[in-house]
Amino acid sequence: MGIRRSSRGRWLWLAPAALLFLFVFLSVFTYTLPGETILSYLRPRLARGGFEISSMSARTEFPLAFRMDNAAVMRPGGRALRLDMVRAGWEWTGLFRWLPFHAVVTMGKARAEVRTSPRFWNPGKGRFSLEQLGSEDLSSLIPFSVSGAGFLLDTADIRWKRKASDDVSGTGKGTFSWIRVPIPEPSSPIRDALLEDITILFALREGSLIVSSLTGTYEGARVEGNGEIAGIFDPPRSKITFRLKIENPLEGKIASIFDLLSKNAKNANLRITGTLLSPKGEFQFF
Repeated sequence: MGIRRSSRGRWLWLAPAALLFLFVFLSVFTYTLPGETILSYLRPRLARGGFEISSMSARTEFPLAFRMDNAAVMRPGGRALRLDMVRAGWEWTGLFRWLPFHAVVTMGKARAEVRTSPRFWNPGKGRFSLEQLGSEDLSSLIPFSVSGAGFLLDTADIRWKRKASDDVSGTGKGTFSWIRVPIPEPSSPIRDALLEDITILFALREGSLIVSSLTGTYEGARVEGNGEIAGIFDPPRSKITFRLKIENPLEGKIASIFDLLSKNAKNANLRITGTLLSPKGEFQFF
């Protein structure tokens, strides 16, 4: 009986000791690995997606992290997206949430952050957040094909999971300071619609972003509605469908149009269609 207890106690000590040895070994190995070696590993994988990457400084950090400063991501022959800092690594405290992999990208005021399950190259779940990102920040890689379109995102956060079918689903919330949508109709005296103070609640399902609630303002009037962006991961081929209601507009250009069109009209709809790179709006009055 005593021998059995002694054997069990020995195994209880061996398991943490083995994990500690593995941690120390990986930390030393990673810390001594040249940053250029990791970059050479990343470049062919990014090239498959049509991207190139360079960095003024690339290094490993203790205990298990890789960092690049003044990095640039670009398409061959295109303009570079300049990044202040890229850092990816393993955070042991994240094991409590089973999200130990942590990556951060900063670009001026903009910041992107992702946390995933341990198998980060094909994670089963994760959390992604964005802060202070504007359309101008992405113009070098994803330019709008129409003038007048743009946005300024304050915050966005999504928690997602990967299903057995490899589809990614999740839910999240986002806030925007403003979103500008061109109005291409030649007869319209309003050339664009500027929505402000926007909050959206959304779900990610089968490659589409389904917005269950959108609230905001347009020229002081309340805006609410919903919509969908199908194929959100392929911006040039995506499809936008939004139906927004503008309640009792009392000022600005749209209020003047109410006076011209109908004394009985009290509300307006803003219908947004097109793609992510070429959105367009249309006003409907009732």
